[in-house]
Order: sequence, then C-alpha cells, then structure tokens
Amino acid sequence: MAVRAAMVATLAGPLLAIVAVLLVGADAVSLETGLDLLTLKVALALSVLAVVVALVAMVIAFRTSPRLGVMALATLVVAVGISGAFLWRAQVMAIAGPLDVTTDLADPPTIANAAGPSVACPGVSAPMTQFAQGTAGWAMQQAGFRITGASLFQIRGERTGAVFGLTHEAVIRIRPGQTDVRVVARYDRADGGENCRLATKLVDALQAGR
Repeated sequence: MAVRAAMVATLAGPLLAIVAVLLVGADAVSLETGLDLLTLKVALALSVLAVVVALVAMVIAFRTSPRLGVMALATLVVAVGISGAFLWRAQVMAIAGPLDVTTDLADPPTIANAAGPSVACPGVSAPMTQFAQGTAGWAMQQAGFRITGASLFQIRGERTGAVFGLTHEAVIRIRPGQTDVRVVARYDRADGGENCRLATKLVDALQAGR
C-alpha cells in the first residue's frame, strides 16, 4: 500500500504539468497560471513531497518484503529525478535574460513592434561574411524558426515553443562582409536566457552552413 502511494505521489507532479500545458494550449488558463503557478510552484511542491513519501514507503517496504523494498527504492530514485528536474527548471526560468538581442547594437536589424533596445549576448558575434539567402533560410529553420518572410538580403522567422507556446521572432540580415541576427521575445517575463540561446543557434547554424 505504501509503495502504491509513493508511485501515485511520484506521478502527480508530472501529470499536473501535462494538464497545465494542455490548459494553456487550449487558452483555458493564462500562461502565468499554467507555467508559474501550476507547473513551477504546485507541481514542484508535489514532486518534492513525492520524495518524502517514497522515502517513507521504502523504509516500510523493506521491513515488510525485500521485493517491495526494491520497488520502493526504484520509486524513490524516480521521484528524486523528477523533483530535481522541476527544481532545475524553476531555477532556470527565474533567470531574467534579455528579451531583445542582436549582433549589431549600432544598427540592429528591423523587427516590427520590437520595444528594444537590443542588447548583445555574451560570446555571440556577427559572422564577418555575406551568406547566401539559401544558407540564411536553412539556418533559420535549423534554429527551429518557421520562415515568415524572405528577400535577397533578409530572412524573417517565427518560433513558437512546443510546450507553453512562448513565441520569438528573428531576422537574419545579409550585408557585404557581415551577416547579423536579431531575436525578439513576444512576451514580458523571465525565460532563463532563451533569447540568447536562440541567437547562438542562428549564428552557429550560419557558420555550419558555409
């Protein structure tokens, strides 16, 4: 009975997170409710509670039966892994990364309705070469963006997160001797530095496509 309770407790956090994703995707609750409250607070608390329940269940199970004890131990390992994943994600999402980044601070590529100002990402610099339009489009898709506009010297794209639907827009601007990127988040919240990660992906994909 104790092992069964531990298994149920271990699954509670992940199941609540899945429900939160579905509710946000269906516009039944806001992003703040689904992500910040249900996932990063309630589901996190349930996952930590599951570790305590699994630990108690393991002690009781080993006193009853070695076989049940092994099952309880396995449940505890899973519970610790799940709670660790929730804690790590909560810490990452608490980091307030820049929401508008570019490789050209003096003359950022244009993105409509971008609040700015753009900032630079550490270690991300513009490739000092002129890439072909096809290479830029390929890089945009490799970074997970859907191409929304293309011209001879510019590629635009949009990316919607698969889990909670966080949206980013990006542009790759091609000029003689330099290719710049800009990524803008279409939300106002801490995201763990996702914008800089996407800018890095774009630049790395451009370099790989040479």
